[in-house]
Amino acid sequence: MLLSLALIVILVVAFLDDVKIGEWTVKKAPISDCLLKDESNTFLAIEEMEDSVNLEKKQPEIIKTDSLPQSIFIFGDSMTFNLALRLAQYAKQNGHTIHSVNWDSSNTKIWAEHDTLAYYIDKYHPTQIFISLGSNELYYKDPTTRAPYVKKILEVIDTIPYIWIGPPNWKEDTGINDMLQQICKKRSFFRSEGMTFKRKKDNIHPTRESSALWIDSIMRWLPKSSHPFVANVPSDSIGRSNPNIVFLKALNK
Repeated sequence: MLLSLALIVILVVAFLDDVKIGEWTVKKAPISDCLLKDESNTFLAIEEMEDSVNLEKKQPEIIKTDSLPQSIFIFGDSMTFNLALRLAQYAKQNGHTIHSVNWDSSNTKIWAEHDTLAYYIDKYHPTQIFISLGSNELYYKDPTTRAPYVKKILEVIDTIPYIWIGPPNWKEDTGINDMLQQICKKRSFFRSEGMTFKRKKDNIHPTRESSALWIDSIMRWLPKSSHPFVANVPSDSIGRSNPNIVFLKALNK
């Protein structure tokens, strides 16, 4: 009886506000809060917490490989020809078409200030574009001054998937690679800096064999690019393939 009476007193006090007895104050117990609190808010908080945790966990982005035949277009400076030769073998092996424009001594300024790129895009209707520019701007004191030309080139390319092939550094550059990587769309810049090349007598241009290995490296990276397509390694029987290349005369700019 005494225990029951004591329990009743505790419960009554728990649901009352603080009670004063002379100089003493009996504080309200938290039992009522525990018994009467809104559980729905608790569940909501748990759900929100779980959602935020899931958002913080970055899921690996799955990039679907384009299985359709591609119309490949590669253009740029004098590095382009040897790159196009190997790229043509990939095109032949995988049922793609290819066209190339090699503009000796060209740079981003030349391509941006002429309608050449727009002309060939309209002519070939490419679905994949490879860009080989930057080698002739490797030592610019301030490569950021070339940024407007890079942006103009990408503006002409518009929504066509592209891969900008960074220059094959033979010495440390002054920032051209960083500038290109910053401006290019995510997973659309292949940084060639740091790769080992066998070079021609000028110690600048990679040899034909080394350029072929260069393209092989790009194709191994292709599944991580912004728009991968089928690019199986050419068989030994594929032989030489025609890159349908156009040579343009050098301009001193």
